[in-house]
Amino acid sequence: MSAPLPDPKAFDPVAFPGQEEGEEWPPPRFDFSASRLRSPGLVFERDAAGEARLVRDCGTVRFVMPVDTVHVAMDIIPGSRDYRLLRLVPTALRFAERLGADDPVPEVLRGGEPPPVADEQVYAATTALVSALTTQAGSQGRALCDAIRRVPPGQDMFERAVAHCVVEGGQSMENVALLARSLQRLANAHARVLATQSAQPDYLGMEQAVASIHAAMVRDRAWSADLLTHGLGVLAGKITLPRQAVTAILAEATAALGRQGVLANFGRLVAAQDAARDRLLDIAVFWQRLAAAWMAVDLNTTDRREIEALARNSARRLMLAPLYQLGKN
Repeated sequence: MSAPLPDPKAFDPVAFPGQEEGEEWPPPRFDFSASRLRSPGLVFERDAAGEARLVRDCGTVRFVMPVDTVHVAMDIIPGSRDYRLLRLVPTALRFAERLGADDPVPEVLRGGEPPPVADEQVYAATTALVSALTTQAGSQGRALCDAIRRVPPGQDMFERAVAHCVVEGGQSMENVALLARSLQRLANAHARVLATQSAQPDYLGMEQAVASIHAAMVRDRAWSADLLTHGLGVLAGKITLPRQAVTAILAEATAALGRQGVLANFGRLVAAQDAARDRLLDIAVFWQRLAAAWMAVDLNTTDRREIEALARNSARRLMLAPLYQLGKN
């Protein structure tokens, strides 16, 4: 059996570039000090392509700007506290529809628990399960699946489906209710997987940050032959592991719903979904702060020692092989 994983919150703590000694980061709120960032009607949100942007309605005109260029347009000094807050915005928008001055920083970025399961995730999990089971369920199971499709989504959809089967289909209350409870347990377990997957760090943004930092240092004659530059090149080829692991774990958890024999193994499948959720949560906690820190690097102001610390921290996390394997502890 593999050795247990270390405590993710205590493992090689991550310092953000520019973080002062004793400074709490991320802070509780987006408490910008620059008046330009506190203008009425100014908010941050994501566009249809998922890119973070600043938006300000000015009467009939809507002012839009990519977050990456806000500090230039508004004379925010790179490396300043406001600059570092701006660098948190894209990550924070993964957990909020929009953000403005003095809005709270999502608790998940401050080491808190991921957001609770949303109704749409329960519905998505239920839909996936019902679609997968229709082909292998008996007449009673097919009737229940059909009833679930017909009732409005919500926390009581299974109860409403049971009532439909009993009243409209003449099914046995005892048998249908037992099957419905099992389906609900499994659907809720998969919904927890979906919720944890949606709360993962921006791995792709982290990968792009490492690649761009490495490319910039290669172009810099003073650093092109440095050991740190070489190490970043190696890291850029390996730091895709968390994203690949999360994708594989989610794919396995989803595929398990459609395998033959699901109806006879509800308990085992619920345990497998819970194991997938636990592994996704572990990966998120290990990488959430580090991914955000990588995206806060500015080559003009960030000390190379801080970049080296992030690279070393990333390498240590990549060595935790059991972290990326489903069901391993």
